[in-house]
Amino acid sequence: MESPTDMSFPHVLVTSCRELLTLAPRVPFGHERSREPRRPGRVALVGGLLLVLSLGLWVMWTHLGRRDMWHMLDLSVYHEAAHAFRDGDQIYTVNYGKWTDKLPFIYPPFSGLLFYILLPLGFAGLKWFMAAVNLLSLFAVVWSAWGMLGYRRGLGRFGISATTFAVVLWLEPVEWTLVWGQINLLLLALIVLDLGLPDSRRYKGIGVGIAAGLKLTPAIFIVYLLITRRFRAAAVAGSAFLGTILVGLVAAPSASVYYWSHLVSISGKVNDKLSVGTLNNQSVQGMFTRMLGDGGAASVLWLLLCLLVGTLGLVAAARASLRGHELVGVVITGGLSLFVSPISWSHHWVWVVPAFVLLAHAALTLARPLWWWLTGTFFVFFAAWPMRLNVYGDWDGSRTLQPWGLIWLAPRDGSRERHWTPIEFVLGNGYLFAGIALTLILVWRILRDRTPLPTLTEPLAETGTPDPDPVSSGSVRH
Repeated sequence: MESPTDMSFPHVLVTSCRELLTLAPRVPFGHERSREPRRPGRVALVGGLLLVLSLGLWVMWTHLGRRDMWHMLDLSVYHEAAHAFRDGDQIYTVNYGKWTDKLPFIYPPFSGLLFYILLPLGFAGLKWFMAAVNLLSLFAVVWSAWGMLGYRRGLGRFGISATTFAVVLWLEPVEWTLVWGQINLLLLALIVLDLGLPDSRRYKGIGVGIAAGLKLTPAIFIVYLLITRRFRAAAVAGSAFLGTILVGLVAAPSASVYYWSHLVSISGKVNDKLSVGTLNNQSVQGMFTRMLGDGGAASVLWLLLCLLVGTLGLVAAARASLRGHELVGVVITGGLSLFVSPISWSHHWVWVVPAFVLLAHAALTLARPLWWWLTGTFFVFFAAWPMRLNVYGDWDGSRTLQPWGLIWLAPRDGSRERHWTPIEFVLGNGYLFAGIALTLILVWRILRDRTPLPTLTEPLAETGTPDPDPVSSGSVRH
C-alpha cells in the first residue's frame, strides 16, 4: 500500500506519470483573471513612462553605435537568401550575408518565402520592419505571460507589462536578437500568445505550428500539447506545421525537396563556419564539445543527459499545465528546447523573458526578500552590459561598447574554450547552468506537490480556480 507521505523520487515520478495518463479534468489557467496590481492607473502611468524611457535609451544607443548595433548581419543572410528563393536548391547550396565569411541559410523553405515576400522593402526597410516586429513581439510576450498568471486585461496589466518590457529589453539575448536581426522574439511571441489562449479556442495551436514551420525547434511544443491532453490544439498545431511544408512545396518545389531530403547536412553547415563548441553555443552539446571536443563521447553524453532532463522536464511541465500553471509549463518546455538543441546561441535564449516574468510574479506575491534577490540576480546575470571586450574576455579600450553578457568574460573562439579554468568553465556555461538550475527547481516543486487533482464532481473542476502557483505559493501542500 502506498504511503501518502512517501516522497521518494521514484514514487513521486510514478505518481506524476499516473496523473498524466488518467482522464482527470484539466484546471484552466487564470480562469478568473482576478489579479490586478494596486492602484492600476498609477501603475499604468509609471509603466508607460518607464517603457518610453527604456525604449528611448535603446534608440539613442543604437543610433550612436549604429555601426555595431544596427548591422543586422543575420538578417542580411535571410535577405540575400530570399533572392535565391525561386532558384531551386541554390538557396541551400550558396552562402550569404555581409559577413567576411558568408553563412548558409538553414531555415525551412517557409521562412525563405516570408523573406521573399518582404523583398520589396529592401534591406534598409527590412531592418526597420524587423526591429519593429521584434519590439512588438517582446511586449506581446510579457503581456501574454502576465495573462497566464491570471492578471485581467486593463490598465494594471498594461502597466506591469510595460514595466517588465522596460526591464527585459536589456537582457542580453533580447539585445543580440535586435542587433543580429534575428527572428527569435517573433517565434517566442507566436508560441506564448498561442499557448496563452483559452483551451476552448478552436484555432489554438496555429501559432505553435507556424513557429515550427519557420524554425523546427518549436515543434517540441506540439509534444507538449499532446502530453497535456490538448489533442485538438496539438492536431491544429501539427496541421499548421504540415501546412507550412505544403506552402513551401508549392512556392519553391525544388528547394523544398532539397531541404527536407538534406536536412541533417544543411543543419551541419553551421558547424563548418561556427564551431558547436564555441562559447556562444549555450546548449548541452555545446558544453560537452567544449569539454571533450568533437567526437562520439560528447554526442553520447549529450543524448543521455537530454533524455534524462527532457523526460523529467516534460513530465513536470505537463503536470504544471494540468494543475493550471500554464506559464510554468511553457517556461520549462522552452528551456528544454534550448538544452536539447545541438545549437542554442546566446540570442536564442529569449526564453529568459517569460522566465523573468515568472520570477517577478513570485517576488510580487510573496513577502520574502529571497525572491527579490533571486529575480535581481537573474536579471544581473542575463543582462546586456555595455563593455569593450576582446576574445580573451578582457576589457579592451580599442573595442566599441557592445551589449555583452557576463558569460562573455570567459575566453572564446580559436579553441580557447578547451583551456578554461574551473571558474571560466562555470562562467562560460553560465546560461546553460542557470537554465538547468531553474528548471530543476521548478521540476522538484511541481513533482513533490501531492495535492490531489480535482475530480469531475468537485467544484474546482467547474470554476477552474487554479491551485496555488508552485513558484509563488508560500508552501506546497501535501
